[in-house]
Amino acid sequence: MWFKGVLDKFIQFWYIPVIIILGILIGIYLYIKTPHGKYKYHYFKYRMPVFGPLIYAIDFSRLIKAILLNIRNGMRIQEALETSKSISNNLVMLSLIESAINNILVGQSWIEPFEKSGLSSPMITEMLKIGMQTDLAEMMEKLLEYMEIDIDNIMTRIMKVLPQIIYVIVGILLIFVTLVILVPLVQIYMGTWMFSAYL
Repeated sequence: MWFKGVLDKFIQFWYIPVIIILGILIGIYLYIKTPHGKYKYHYFKYRMPVFGPLIYAIDFSRLIKAILLNIRNGMRIQEALETSKSISNNLVMLSLIESAINNILVGQSWIEPFEKSGLSSPMITEMLKIGMQTDLAEMMEKLLEYMEIDIDNIMTRIMKVLPQIIYVIVGILLIFVTLVILVPLVQIYMGTWMFSAYL
């Protein structure tokens, strides 16, 4: 009966929630178009539940592949990072690469920005540190193998969680549809006395 009242109000003033939803969507879209909003949105893509670690792992894997290719072609790590910037259009990844290049210019570790960001796992940053002390190209090859396994593991976890998320969404929709259908059926078969007594 409470839900019937909500539906009646929604039908009567349907334009109000529509305007509010459109206003929120337009506000979010305009905010994302700003530099600060775009950076926050790209950071959210790396941090969001379920899919965030996968998106970052894929982008970082592509960066390592590009750096490895440039190092094999005789580039120094600074030049390799500079050339590899074009592989990503994510502002967070680009800012990390820029910070890595600036660290090299002042004599610090280029791995530090990725480590401090909290996006890369400790295993990845430790492997890069070991590579800087031994053979970076060889360690990057091993790192790529490790990251391929890590991406496969993330995909497996997502495939396990995804059905549960879908079940929850479908369950909520079914409850809503059932209530929407039940209210008019009760009115038809039992009359309006139940609702009038409630009101």
